[in-house]
Amino acid sequence: MTKAGRIEEAVEEMLVLEKKTRTSSDGISTSKLLSKIVQVYWDKKDWPKLHEHIVMLAKKRGQLKRAITDMVHLAMGWLEGLDKEKKLELIATLNEVTDGKIFVEVEKAKLTQMQAEIKEAEGNIEEAANLLQEVQVEAFGAMERREKTEYILNQMRLVLLKKDFVRTQIISRKINPKLLDADDFQDLKIRYNEYMVKYWLHEKDMMNVCKCYLAIFNTATVKADEAKWTAALTAHTLYLTLAKYDNEQDDMLNKLDTFEKKKLDKVPAFKQIIKIFLKKEVVAWPLEQEAELKAHPVFQESPHEGADKRWELLRKRVVQHNIKVITEYYEQIHMKRLCELIGLTEQEAEAELSELVCSKFVHAKMDRPAGTIKFGQKQTYTDRLNDWSGSISKMLDLVENSCHLIQKEQMIHAARSKLKPKK
Repeated sequence: MTKAGRIEEAVEEMLVLEKKTRTSSDGISTSKLLSKIVQVYWDKKDWPKLHEHIVMLAKKRGQLKRAITDMVHLAMGWLEGLDKEKKLELIATLNEVTDGKIFVEVEKAKLTQMQAEIKEAEGNIEEAANLLQEVQVEAFGAMERREKTEYILNQMRLVLLKKDFVRTQIISRKINPKLLDADDFQDLKIRYNEYMVKYWLHEKDMMNVCKCYLAIFNTATVKADEAKWTAALTAHTLYLTLAKYDNEQDDMLNKLDTFEKKKLDKVPAFKQIIKIFLKKEVVAWPLEQEAELKAHPVFQESPHEGADKRWELLRKRVVQHNIKVITEYYEQIHMKRLCELIGLTEQEAEAELSELVCSKFVHAKMDRPAGTIKFGQKQTYTDRLNDWSGSISKMLDLVENSCHLIQKEQMIHAARSKLKPKK
């Protein structure tokens, strides 16, 4: 009939048979009939009838899941060869068919991704991100782990392009970091951490940025390529020095210096900056290796903006390190002498010291009229009482020990006198 051009008669015959197979729950036969009906209209390029029958066949009462799924798969296979307008029309039709049906949720997600790609190609990033971010693929049981992870990473990429950093954090939590440690997920692990670097830089959290680069460095594919691990290791080192000083940062610096010593030997400038922050010595600014450090991508506008601010932050961390060192050697210092040691003006030194005191990085009290700074935390009455109690305990221990030693000497002397022969 179709060869003779009697399309409508052929479709009518198949629809009659489709009703019988559908009511008898014959999934295989119904699937073949639905696919054949839409294939007939596709071959004749009858677009209105094609869209009409796809929707009509899917909405028939008691339509079998397998039949709808196979018909959607067949129609999705035609999308690649279509022009933009017809492609969007067919996607809209298939979206209507798959909407609200759990058994074709994966197909629905793929159709949404195709729509987002078209919007992105048009330069409409915001619409593309809005389309894709609403798809909850993490709840799809039918989608494979890798495909699901790639989909979520694509969502992260688009919301980052839109500069929606709140949404980026929400989407990033859909991925379990332990899953990325699998051997077949190494490329996705790198992509995930690169996206998170952009997010944490926006949040100005340098500690988490350096952790992302450490995760990239520990990836098997990166460790196999010297150029890649060198870039990751040096970036990790610099962001670690830019992070706020605390016990975690100090511990990571020591671990880096100990466990990656051989690899750091190949980048001496970066090894030296770790030593600077580990040693209890005042560091002169500008640094000896300034030219090499400034040439690193961390202090360039590409790939991440804000290079000048990061360089200023490094200077601030060096100043903070110097002040921390000075507090360990001085109980009291004159402001002029402090300025000489750290290389700042009085106004800059006072501002830095005030910031450190407010963040409880150091404990200090400034006497402006006298121009002196006294380091050390002010003792409370409880602390004084505890110190007095501790001193009394030490004194009593010394008295007891002295009495014991005196008694010991007396016993030895008495024993020796008894052993002396009588004349």
